[in-house]
Amino acid sequence: MNVLNITILAEVVFSYIPNAREMSIYNILRSINNPILEPIRRLQRRFIGDIIIDFSPIIAILLLNMISGILIY
Repeated sequence: MNVLNITILAEVVFSYIPNAREMSIYNILRSINNPILEPIRRLQRRFIGDIIIDFSPIIAILLLNMISGILIY
């Protein structure tokens, strides 16, 4: 689960870099994280609506850490 946290954080950092969407590493990170983040984004849009801030990375990291804690326990 730790690797997924790192890839999510890396995607967040890359999202602030201009023209990052043209970089292959950004596209690789998106392809790894999209199956995790997209369902959370849909739920976010459903309950909160369209807002400027995307909370899905924060929610995903929290959920991954909770799942990891349950599995380790």
